[in-house]
Amino acid sequence: MSKALRAKYGVPAYNAGIRLQNKGFLKRLAQRDAIDQHFTRAWLDYQVKGLGQRPALDMRTRLLVLIGQYTMAKSQKHLDETVRAALAEKVDVRHIAEIILQCLVYGGHTTVDPAIDTFYKIAKEKKLLAKLKKTQLPLDGTDRKRNRAEEEKKWHPDDVADPRLQPLIDKHGWQGLSTGLIMRPHHHLNILNWVDVMDSEFAGLWENFCYRDMYSRGMIDNKTRLLCMVGDCLAVGESTNARGHMRGAMRQGAHPREVMEIIFMTSANFGMPPAWHALEHFLQILKEDGRLAEVGNPPLRVESYAK
Repeated sequence: MSKALRAKYGVPAYNAGIRLQNKGFLKRLAQRDAIDQHFTRAWLDYQVKGLGQRPALDMRTRLLVLIGQYTMAKSQKHLDETVRAALAEKVDVRHIAEIILQCLVYGGHTTVDPAIDTFYKIAKEKKLLAKLKKTQLPLDGTDRKRNRAEEEKKWHPDDVADPRLQPLIDKHGWQGLSTGLIMRPHHHLNILNWVDVMDSEFAGLWENFCYRDMYSRGMIDNKTRLLCMVGDCLAVGESTNARGHMRGAMRQGAHPREVMEIIFMTSANFGMPPAWHALEHFLQILKEDGRLAEVGNPPLRVESYAK
């Protein structure tokens, strides 16, 4: 059957499907073919041979973004297939684990616990747990390696001059604040102060978990991590933090077309409406940052929407 389907739909589409979806692709292709061959060809052309092979993202990044999105969507079947596809592409198992664990920030335990179960099963099956143990962080994370004087050089002068900065450092320590100031200048002090006014104890818990611990782990480069977080947010229709991570990813060296490609991927995984909504937000960011020409100077919205 697989040989017949490969001949029917073409070797490029067949090979792309195996590369992206591992062995699950064979079942998916056979089911679709049995129901409707025209739909199957259209699906292959758009999602598999089309979006799945575009050069805007390298395959490692594409698979890691998908792993984050399937974790957030609680889609264990797709996550299983994509983890296996990533391992077949020689993606570092530690990087795969990191993208799943980072989803705890936006998905919580109800989202990440099933994903950990899926990942653990595969890691155990493939005898990768020993490698994961060797590459894990010490109990204090990266704290002992960090240097406040060096990090302060990356803080924006406006944040350094802000009268709220030192009192917040005195309350919550510098490590989490430093990560936030570097990642999101002009914004992090606002959100930390906002939460601190309401409940200082919770603000400290949140700051230390998200910024001192999760965002400072350094287990994967920040560009890839932030691109994945864009995908994580889009997978659950979250636009506020998606905007921040779009800008953050570009600040870490991502080209606008890399961010845009994740939006286009979202159209295949979660439908057109959330993708178009995210695209409008993204174009507004590019306009604000003077980078709209890098994606062809399009209007910010389709004209009929703007009226």
